[in-house]
Amino acid sequence: MVQRDKLREEFSARLAQACNMAGLDEHGRGMALARALSVTSKAVSKWLNAESVPRQDKMNEIANFLDVDVIWLQHGKESEKLEFAGSIKDGYVPVIGEAVLGVDGSVDMIEFRAGWLRIYSGDKDAYGLKVKGDSMWPRIQSGEYVVIEPNTGVHAGDEVFVRTMDGHNMIKIMSKTRDGDYKFSSVNSDHRPITLEINQIEKMHFVSAIVKHTRYIDHDDVTRVDGAGI
Repeated sequence: MVQRDKLREEFSARLAQACNMAGLDEHGRGMALARALSVTSKAVSKWLNAESVPRQDKMNEIANFLDVDVIWLQHGKESEKLEFAGSIKDGYVPVIGEAVLGVDGSVDMIEFRAGWLRIYSGDKDAYGLKVKGDSMWPRIQSGEYVVIEPNTGVHAGDEVFVRTMDGHNMIKIMSKTRDGDYKFSSVNSDHRPITLEINQIEKMHFVSAIVKHTRYIDHDDVTRVDGAGI
């Protein structure tokens, strides 16, 4: 219990420091964080007062919003310098393409290897997509990136990347109906919810973070340990 209290207190101190560095006023930072992360002000208050620690996806979002290293925010130490020996190190997620958001909430995928996002994911198969279009505004803005974790379990209320059996892609908020079907909603009220049976879904991956473009690292900016380009 003592160790848990210590971890919460240390995280709370780093969160306060990150808020100070981001220029958030002490009396308004709770509301600013709650709005940016789509959580209650009570949840933020618990983080700031060392009563609880956010789960990993929210930890990633906090670090992104405050523009600090997520490893430092979570554990108190900086992530390793960006070096590679043929494979990406923990703390960086590969960008595999673009997600072009349509006016109806659908997503057109353009897949290509682009670079990396400077953010930690506990899923070794995590990947990033650059978002273009405004149909998910204000939650996701054009030019930002989403981090997707295919091996993380999804629950009602989570944001997910969905591909249907007929090839349609979506980024939506998942919930379940009484019949056991899946209902996918958008933060944009202009788009009506979509209900699908499980056999209509090819894959449904957890969206763990929304990342600003400042965390993108171009392919050419990354070097191997031996100094050669990738």
